[in-house]
Amino acid sequence: MSLQSRGSRTVRIADEEWVWKIRRKATASQAAGITPMLVAVQRVAPLSPAVLIVDVGLSRPDNTASPHQTSVTPMLVRQAREAGWQPESGRGYRLLFQLIRDRP
Repeated sequence: MSLQSRGSRTVRIADEEWVWKIRRKATASQAAGITPMLVAVQRVAPLSPAVLIVDVGLSRPDNTASPHQTSVTPMLVRQAREAGWQPESGRGYRLLFQLIRDRP
């Protein structure tokens, strides 16, 4: 399964092009700040069928309980690959990547 291009963002890591996407609307539990934000990442050049799901360990920035700022960086893909994820294998991978929340 591949990520839809609509609403996705591109990041280049070395000679590879990746897209990442965050759900457009928060689920009820994400909006309340109960469950964390998930980021889906997929390599598009060269194309890989495997999707990386990253749990950033933080609520969505647009949650109603405690809004904040955060960013998605190539470090997500690098850490997953160092942990053993092989995008060419075709199998998905779930990574817990604890982002640090900036204080307002």
